[in-house]
Amino acid sequence: MGYYCAPRRRGPNGTKVAGIVMMIAGALMLLIFVPRWVWTVALSIVLISVGFLLWRFS
Repeated sequence: MGYYCAPRRRGPNGTKVAGIVMMIAGALMLLIFVPRWVWTVALSIVLISVGFLLWRFS
């Protein structure tokens, strides 16, 4: 007999939503603060990276 695989849950879970929100926040910070402060650019790149990792591997 074949193995029974439980159906996967299709709705978004919390970490995927948090990852998307972090990517959007990082992109907005990058667009707004590029000419002003170097540390906000670095923070926005970190936010985008962590958000992508959360979204991808959750």
